[in-house]
Amino acid sequence: MIYGIGTDIIHIPRIEQLINKYSTKFINRILGKNEITIYQSLSIKQQTNFVAKRFAGKESVAKAIGTGITSSLLLPDIEILNNNLGKPIVYIPNAAKILLNNKKLTEYKIDISLSDDHPLAIAFTVISAST
Repeated sequence: MIYGIGTDIIHIPRIEQLINKYSTKFINRILGKNEITIYQSLSIKQQTNFVAKRFAGKESVAKAIGTGITSSLLLPDIEILNNNLGKPIVYIPNAAKILLNNKKLTEYKIDISLSDDHPLAIAFTVISAST
């Protein structure tokens, strides 16, 4: 059963402007610890696309959960990492797991797709659950 879907699209130059203006402060508001490690290993161009896709991805996950970004579900709390084949995998904090469990979802799966084609990045998330 599909519990929730979420999508988000972002203008990559907007992210680039925010990175240039706020640098580390902006990155720390968006990325989790593991994502920051990956971000630091990328070229400047790759960094901007990486952040744009992660921002869109996190927004789409929060929308699929049904809460949006709140004080109990912040952007850095959601991490989107890639498996060894490059597939994006979503890691959510205990607070989000509690939200899903409170909605009687004992088993759930979060699938996400990330894409970019300058000047846009997009993410689509589906949360499927067994009740």
